[in-house]
Amino acid sequence: MKRWMMIACLIVLASAAPVSAQQSIEDTNEWKEPRRVKVGGAGGVVPSLGLFKNDEINKTLKSIGMPELNKDPMLLVGGEGYGYIMFLPNLRIGGFGTGGHKSASTLAGSVKKDVDYNVTYGGFLMDYVVPVSNHLDIAGGFTIGGGTIEIEMSRDDGGFKKWGDLWNEYGTNAPTVNVNRSLAGTFVAFNPHLNIEYSILTWMQVRVGVGYPILFNATWELNGNDEIQNVPSNLKTDGVTINGGLMFGFFN
Repeated sequence: MKRWMMIACLIVLASAAPVSAQQSIEDTNEWKEPRRVKVGGAGGVVPSLGLFKNDEINKTLKSIGMPELNKDPMLLVGGEGYGYIMFLPNLRIGGFGTGGHKSASTLAGSVKKDVDYNVTYGGFLMDYVVPVSNHLDIAGGFTIGGGTIEIEMSRDDGGFKKWGDLWNEYGTNAPTVNVNRSLAGTFVAFNPHLNIEYSILTWMQVRVGVGYPILFNATWELNGNDEIQNVPSNLKTDGVTINGGLMFGFFN
């Protein structure tokens, strides 16, 4: 009897061992997220806040009696579109562009002076995406292309604008009272960035991220014609951007 009980126990243990081993493998696999390959594409609006340093332009404004640009972050509004390329898993390419502005104004008697400071940049986009879960991804990459800083200067005496007076003022060699000038700097733009993206639905995704646009190799022109010399090298976009956005497309 004892012999048959021992044989029965051995049979039970032998049959249970593979089940136990299989269960152990399954338990281990439960902790491993299945490797996913991203497919599809998307596009959407990507607003951001630019924590840019405005020291150089503020120094210039202060030197001519103008108020400085406010210290609030610059609001930039732009867009992005991309698609995954299948021969390189989880790599996507596309395009990105954004822009924003600040202004400063002063009024002395009837003479009003305005300075608008505009920043735009964008170009070719490339990201590598790391799937964290079925809905959550981390995307790191860069945009490379071009950027501009455009400074619009205007001075107005506040008087009525008459056709003949405008031409007479233009025809004389006397200093003008009303002035409009456009100073534009063209740059090469490189913008590394890192985003956290969450797919609410298979066709809608929200994101937050940070970037750091770097503008270099500047060329400055006055009114789109004459090159401007001796522009301070520190007059450029410099600082962190914080972005959020809502993307629409296909998300797996």
